[in-house]
Amino acid sequence: MSGLVSSTQNWAAKTVLIKWKAMAGVTYTAKYSTSKSFTSATYRNTTGAAANLTGIQPGHTYYAVVRAVKGKSVGAYSTTMSFSLTPGYTGLFSSVAAKPASNGVTVTWGAAPYATDYRVVSSAGPNPNRRPDYWAPSTSAWFSAFDPVTKSRTITGSDANLTKTAYGNPIYAHVEARSTIKPSTHTRDSKQVVAWPTPVAPDKSALPVKFGSYNVECGGCEKSGTPKWPTRGPLVAQNVTAQKIDVLTALEASGDADNNSKTGWNEIYLDLDKRLANLTLTDTGTAPSKPNQGNRIYYNPAKYTLVGKGWLRGIHDYSQPAGSPDLNTPWAELQSKDATKTTFIVVAAHYGIPTTTNKNTRKNQLGQDSAELLKALAAVNTSKLPVILGGDFNDNRYPEGRTDGAQPTLIRGGFYDSSAALARHGTTRSTYNDSLPPVKQPGDPNGDGQRIDYILTQGFQGSDQFTNNYIPVGTNGKQMTTVPSDHNLIDASLHVPAKRVS
Repeated sequence: MSGLVSSTQNWAAKTVLIKWKAMAGVTYTAKYSTSKSFTSATYRNTTGAAANLTGIQPGHTYYAVVRAVKGKSVGAYSTTMSFSLTPGYTGLFSSVAAKPASNGVTVTWGAAPYATDYRVVSSAGPNPNRRPDYWAPSTSAWFSAFDPVTKSRTITGSDANLTKTAYGNPIYAHVEARSTIKPSTHTRDSKQVVAWPTPVAPDKSALPVKFGSYNVECGGCEKSGTPKWPTRGPLVAQNVTAQKIDVLTALEASGDADNNSKTGWNEIYLDLDKRLANLTLTDTGTAPSKPNQGNRIYYNPAKYTLVGKGWLRGIHDYSQPAGSPDLNTPWAELQSKDATKTTFIVVAAHYGIPTTTNKNTRKNQLGQDSAELLKALAAVNTSKLPVILGGDFNDNRYPEGRTDGAQPTLIRGGFYDSSAALARHGTTRSTYNDSLPPVKQPGDPNGDGQRIDYILTQGFQGSDQFTNNYIPVGTNGKQMTTVPSDHNLIDASLHVPAKRVS
């Protein structure tokens, strides 16, 4: 028969399709090898005038021949065709995506033309060229681009870059492709993708608690030109009521509610107590330290009984000179009034902004506050009850590379960030709004608005939903035209177990 006439390569699949002129009433046998003498040849039988040759390795020359077969008659082999996988510059990725995985994320991608190898680069921060949004990336070893053709790699979260599920942080990743064969070594990057590790599913049989935490902005702390508490107070209360909060930690609920020296001093936390129709204060008395009187806990007395209350001791206020009084950090023990009699502890924490200008020292001092909170809480919670902690820690997960801050210290101490929820709402915005209306609160381009306000749980994990309420609404369900505070109300739908889960 006449010789082979053409060949077409599929680089990613490591195959070559050869064709020849068809003959009537015959079948064909093709063979190919890296040896001109066809030592250890591979055979393909086909009824059509083409054969798909598999297992073709880059960097090698192959030889192929074909012959016709009719019954028991076998024709002579054709003239020999030589071929190889022809390399080119690494092309663009056809696709790349990330999806949640258990304590990590899975990255999948389509082939990049002419790639011989891939590797996956992952990080806790979105942009390696911008500060502070940077974390040193982790890079996998190069691996073959050919086996398998469908590409997938799972990245496991770690404490080292705060990407385990409990931290509530995303993992950013991109894929790199290269060609190590002529014409030259060439590397191509995919686009960056992001996903959050699969959250822990809460125990739906446990006690449902709608928990909120709200820095309501102390009276007298307002920016110039923004409303004072007499205007903001009713809106704060409506915002909380509209979200049907069962238990609330309020921060900075201090200052004169009337904003009028002639009418006497009326603490904001007492005024808020009057305005929250379904909630009541756990403690109306004066806090141990004179500053920061406004860190308070409110609860729904129709649902819970107040079993105990107090103040955690020994948590330093790094916003004040050394030797200053401790931070006022209230705790309360609540018991549900339903048949389960579920008992749990609530803590409201607000860390002061350290006076140091050194960002690393500041991070460390806020972490020290959390270490002191863990110690003080352990002294109070001798029964090892489940704990819900709501607060403003004045700390996010930057600067890069630091794992000794406020939230990470608590996570390593056994807490779980409820923002690692089955559903997350409003989390592209920061929890601090700078008294700006929603339209002027920019969404983070990488999908991860930085939070300094937190709801953490100890002794159980998971939440149905976590919401950063950057659009405040009233009890009529409509958006407010005035921003009630320079922080957003955050809330989480939790399920508190009757017994602590290790």
